[in-house]
Amino acid sequence: MTAKAPTGLGMFIWQFSQCEGGDVNAIIAKAKRCGISWVAIHMTWDCLKHAAELKAAGLYVAGWSYCVPGQQESAAWIANAVACRRPGPDQLDAILPDCEIEWETRKDADGNVYPSDRRPEAIAFADQLRAALGDDCPIGNCGAWQWPNRHPIYPDHAFGAFWNFGAPERYWTMFSQTEPAKAALDESEKEWADPMNVGAYKALIPIGSAFDGSAQGGQPLRPADVAGFLDRQATCALWSWQHLPPLIWALLEQRAQVAGDGT
Repeated sequence: MTAKAPTGLGMFIWQFSQCEGGDVNAIIAKAKRCGISWVAIHMTWDCLKHAAELKAAGLYVAGWSYCVPGQQESAAWIANAVACRRPGPDQLDAILPDCEIEWETRKDADGNVYPSDRRPEAIAFADQLRAALGDDCPIGNCGAWQWPNRHPIYPDHAFGAFWNFGAPERYWTMFSQTEPAKAALDESEKEWADPMNVGAYKALIPIGSAFDGSAQGGQPLRPADVAGFLDRQATCALWSWQHLPPLIWALLEQRAQVAGDGT
């Protein structure tokens, strides 16, 4: 059986109760109006209890969760992923480990963080997760860096050898306004076009900003920047549902109507 990765526009959901007041029917209706074909829900009970309803409405439902190295941590993460893939109406369609900075750093006894090559641990975890879930489960790393050249020891190659796709976090609103969205996205795409960066990932599904970063010294969320991101690829996602302001929801609904995807 061939693993089927998500397609079209996706939206990450972190805290279900903060999305449309936790009303699953309102979430489904809004997704359909805005051309959202898939959602990535947090792999906690708050979200997982709604998986069957979301799937019954025709949405592709992936599950994501933050992931750190460690034998016990990996075992617990894999066990939760396996539980989410048990056959049934609430079976998740894909599993998305969120592997971030801990996969290229360690802490010393004083809590100081320093760079560390954790590729052997990444290979072991990626291999074990694939073996536990089987070849028919799409797996994507939703913690990949926007600019891989700045993270030379991050184990994209290790994850890509066993998993289906990488999902680089292209969060341009986290960077200063001296680095506009277009320039940041151009650089990210250029770096990921290099086979040495892509590694063994079979595909890329970028995740774009859906939050305002100006309060933290970054950039405001502008409709033109979001549209520019969405125009670059047929399959992508935004982080995250609860952070998306009304003007961006209006943009998505308008784009869906023009494309004939909205209802």
